[in-house]
Amino acid sequence: MTSGANVPLQYFRDNRDSIMAFAGMFLGVVFIIIIITAFVIAFIELIIGIILMCKKKKVPAIILFVLSAIPGVVATGFIVFAVCSTLFPKYETYNGKEVMVSMRAVRNMKTLIKENDMDGLDELLDKHPELIYYQDNNHETLLEYGLHDRNVEIMEIALDHGAEFDAEPTFRYLRYDCSLDHFFDDEYWFFIPGYEPDQSKLTEGETTDEMIETARFAVDHGASTVWSRQIGRWTLADSVENWINRDSFISDKDREFLDYARSVS
Repeated sequence: MTSGANVPLQYFRDNRDSIMAFAGMFLGVVFIIIIITAFVIAFIELIIGIILMCKKKKVPAIILFVLSAIPGVVATGFIVFAVCSTLFPKYETYNGKEVMVSMRAVRNMKTLIKENDMDGLDELLDKHPELIYYQDNNHETLLEYGLHDRNVEIMEIALDHGAEFDAEPTFRYLRYDCSLDHFFDDEYWFFIPGYEPDQSKLTEGETTDEMIETARFAVDHGASTVWSRQIGRWTLADSVENWINRDSFISDKDREFLDYARSVS
């Protein structure tokens, strides 16, 4: 059970998107109010400056003209900053530095995935290796997308270009604790909005060869099999057991998957 001290943190993790959206909207409204107020004051200063100029009081008029221009300069600077941040957002690398990512390259990456063009994806990452640090609104990276889509080829491409499982910059704000924690869920749909390939649909509690292969690949390439939650220690075996218990039937594949998870947890 989650302790009382951890309730606020758990609530934030479970409702992160809604909280961040509300916070962004609130700050946006506050900023607009401030800008409107500044422009009203600047307009009044401009009118007074014109009146002073007409009365040949040049020095105070020039001072007011300069003051009235400040909100416009600040607003222009903010707009330029906002556009650059939108088109070229920054993400933290594994060594604690920051890297700028082109959203045009991100769109190309998602298009190649949607078209299942793995050669094109490999070539794109050759030119833009920084794409491995891109995170969507759900803080999914290319590597996490490949894992959740049970697509070993995408994971191989991401790893070949420097991606790492359970990288701290990726998981700092995630609603789960490591790559294999919510391995069975289809949250990767956020990575490519509107794209739901047929193989994305899982039958609750039913284990497939594809799932076992994907889990083995992730573990073989450094994915954690033991991690911490607010409720304590958790393992891949716990996750697999939780998965196979979602239906009332335990198949041979279920047993194979659980035996493997226990052997590496």
